[in-house]
Amino acid sequence: MISVSIIEDNATYKNALITYLQKEQGIAVVFAGSSLADLPALVKVAPDVVIMDINLGQDSGIDGVRFLKKALPFLHIFMLTVFEDEEKIFDSLKAGAIGYLLKKDSPKKILEAIHSVYRGEGVMNGQVARKILTYFQQPVKSAPRLEDYHLTRREQEILLLLMDGLSYKEIAAKCFISIDTINSHIRKIYTKLNVRSRAEIAARFRS
Repeated sequence: MISVSIIEDNATYKNALITYLQKEQGIAVVFAGSSLADLPALVKVAPDVVIMDINLGQDSGIDGVRFLKKALPFLHIFMLTVFEDEEKIFDSLKAGAIGYLLKKDSPKKILEAIHSVYRGEGVMNGQVARKILTYFQQPVKSAPRLEDYHLTRREQEILLLLMDGLSYKEIAAKCFISIDTINSHIRKIYTKLNVRSRAEIAARFRS
């Protein structure tokens, strides 16, 4: 029996998914929540597989993945979301998710994903997999130096933390500054580097 937990803030979608999964032999939905506040309770249940949405109101499911992987390192997590942009895909995988599906995927594909990640296998929506493949097939250029972009010392510090995969909240805590100040620095960094996302930063400095 594979024990499954779901973190999803869309009640209609969550209930439909639970109803579908509860009809399947070998699957037991043991916990369902809607926000990061529910994660401590999920940890106590210690399921085999977690299905995690990204947009959880004011919260990010990617932060939820980081929390769960620290608490339960061997937990199998895959994202189930509407977002297809490279930044969220790569941030999710860096945080510890081993799969990334889209809500337009069929219930059968979600069921197959549960069995796959339970076996430790990665799962991907086809479009997501193509985005990842395209990214890694791009020719690698010599990584530019930070000094080439006239970043301040603080901006360089924040940029390096972004590249390490830290969330805005984690960066703010590490630098002892507010989220608003972090957002201001990041807007300036994006402008100076002429990028629009963390994924573009990773591509720019990939070596």
